[in-house]
Amino acid sequence: MKVKFWGVRGSIPTPWKEAMKVGGNTSCLQVIPKSGKLVILDAGTGLRMLGNELQDTVQGHILLSHTHWDHIQGFPFFMPAFKPGNHFTIYGANWAQKNLKNILSGQMRAPYFPVELEQMGAKLDFVELEEETFTLEDLTITTRSFNHPGGVYGFRIEQEGKVLVFATDMEYTEDNLDQRLIDFTRDADMLVYDAQYTPEEHRTKIGWGHSTHIAAAHLAKLANVKTLMLYHHDPTHSDQILDQMESEAQQIFPNSRLAVEGLELEVGA
Repeated sequence: MKVKFWGVRGSIPTPWKEAMKVGGNTSCLQVIPKSGKLVILDAGTGLRMLGNELQDTVQGHILLSHTHWDHIQGFPFFMPAFKPGNHFTIYGANWAQKNLKNILSGQMRAPYFPVELEQMGAKLDFVELEEETFTLEDLTITTRSFNHPGGVYGFRIEQEGKVLVFATDMEYTEDNLDQRLIDFTRDADMLVYDAQYTPEEHRTKIGWGHSTHIAAAHLAKLANVKTLMLYHHDPTHSDQILDQMESEAQQIFPNSRLAVEGLELEVGA
């Protein structure tokens, strides 16, 4: 199982030169199982770039951690969804007491967008998730909900003994890490975790729904994770600031790395 990062920012795309080493697209991660099937976590603006790489007829799966804009705003620009013959199944929760299809189609209705979801050419199916374990192609996926305004799901994805945990948009500090989260991430080969704020920033943004790089490092250490990928970078953080955050995380958990746009890794390598 491999992963490729297509978007690593949080909140809003960040197209400024001081951030181009890490990248400016919002949340989108491709999981590449041994079967080669298309599996995508989140549909931020990185999804547009991923879609531009897909040339043939495609059948794929898109799992949404939640439906805040930075996690769905790439979907209207996902060109394979406009191609007849393609087929995508989209998974997520109905946190807003509104079904998943209506949530996604809402951002594509006038006056926000000129093309409606119903005009896309691909076949689109929608699956509303609970806290559960299910199989997807040759993957076993477990979902759990965690602390974020409006709700968020983490995904634990397993294949042939290798474990990837995708846990973005969660608000915890090193002092109040949820035991459920520690158990959910335990012994993961790779943990992709929300590291949007510094501790100083978090003190002024309590309740905004995000963690720090320090909390991420402590979580990885407590859960016996092999590799920590710092993710969901704040739009105000330059490459220089993020390099410093990576260095500070490594002092607590040495195998901490910045998630960088375009980076492809083997889970458990």
